[in-house]
Order: sequence, then C-alpha cells, then structure tokens
Amino acid sequence: MLAFSTMSQAADLKGKVCITSGDTLKVNSIRRGRHCVGGTKVRLLGIDAPELKQQCRHSSGRNFLCGRKAASYLFELTKGKVVICEGDTRDGNERVLGTCFVGKMNLNQRMVQLGWAVAYRDYSKDYIKDEERAKSARRGIWDMKFMMPWDWRRSR
Repeated sequence: MLAFSTMSQAADLKGKVCITSGDTLKVNSIRRGRHCVGGTKVRLLGIDAPELKQQCRHSSGRNFLCGRKAASYLFELTKGKVVICEGDTRDGNERVLGTCFVGKMNLNQRMVQLGWAVAYRDYSKDYIKDEERAKSARRGIWDMKFMMPWDWRRSR
C-alpha cells in the first residue's frame, strides 16, 4: 500500500537513470555492481510491474523471472538517455511518485503498452486503455500466466 506525503518543493528531476525494477528508477544515479548509488528514487506513478523475484509462466510452458524482464525493458527504454520525471509527492518508502519521460515518450505509459507493467488502478486511471490493448494483443506478461504484482507481494 502506498502512503503519500507532499515534497517540500515540486521540482522536475532530470538526468541519466539507474533501473531498480520495472516500475522504479533512480535519477542521477550510477550502477556499481548490482546497486544504484546516489540519486533520487522515483516510483512510476499509475503502473505496477512484476517484482524482480516474481516468476511468470510463458505460454510455451517455461517459468522465468518476469520482473527482471520488465526491469530490462525499462533499462532499454532509458539506456544512455536523459530522463525527466515530474512528481511532487512521496510514498511511504520515500520514493518520489512521478511520471517520467524520454523526450516525448511517457515511460509509465510505454511500459504498460509493451505489456511489462499493469495499470495500478488504485492510484490512477491513466493507463487502463493501454493495458486493455496490451492484454488483447498478448504483449509482455499478457502472453503468460502471472499473478498481479500487488497479489504476489501480499502472498510473500
């Protein structure tokens, strides 16, 4: 469950990013081994991607870590590019809740369109149509058997 608090000053975050999951990144951070060092953590508002350790079953019958795959898609969308994140609230984990862009591409929306994140309806209605289109085209996790990320977290 997300708890919200207002940041003292609303300011866009801009810079190269380090990906921590399919729905979270750190702006102005660098990767050292498996960790992102420095920067500001941003949770992509209105979407929820599978957790890094979450497994999905592909239609071919094989299991794999779909959360890692979601993170790798977000990495590919942002690799070497400047990202701008807009947001002025923080969640209970002190992450900025934001909408992030590479140029004009809305990363939150694009992850849902690609099928590597779902619309997080409890917090936003913005990406429901994108999710419906991805689901009907069987993109990303919609071509697999998977548990909704919030249900997977609750089961752990």
